[in-house]
Amino acid sequence: MKHILAFLLALLVTANISAQTEHVKFLGIPLDGNIHQFQENLSARGCVYDQKTSDLLPKGMRAFKGAYAKHDALMIVLYDETADVVYQAKAIITCHGMEMGDRVFNEINGQLQSEFGPLLSTKSIQYGHESYGYTILSPERVVIGDIGLFMTKDENNSNFYLVQVQYTDTANLRMHERQQSEDR
Repeated sequence: MKHILAFLLALLVTANISAQTEHVKFLGIPLDGNIHQFQENLSARGCVYDQKTSDLLPKGMRAFKGAYAKHDALMIVLYDETADVVYQAKAIITCHGMEMGDRVFNEINGQLQSEFGPLLSTKSIQYGHESYGYTILSPERVVIGDIGLFMTKDENNSNFYLVQVQYTDTANLRMHERQQSEDR
């Protein structure tokens, strides 16, 4: 009986993932497809590949410079190396001083709330500052991903704060996690 339930649950999860046709969007670009396509789409939106920073990152990550919410930002894109599929993208905005950090954080939080609504958000404390998580639903009310918003102090310079907005696509993250466990 346990095996039948486990099989049915696995079948349901697989059907839910394969039925997902909508993906979370970062800068209007769906977190879907391979890293090369995603990089081309970022370039078309004015982002520039950051070779120096990318060389410092682990495999499966690339860095770009561009604008997020009208602020200069470092973008980090995560992708599965085996499947070559993008599953997460993050914008990091460097702010001089906590006051500016709070202002940028609240501005972005307001934009996210107006787009996704306060009912789909969670609030917590991370790194000594409020953080928010927004669940992204398809029109059929299926979770397709999430967006996390948080602020940290820059470890290299105590006068700077980093406002981070992280977009994760659920289906592609699960695929990446399955691939990682198979590779072990």
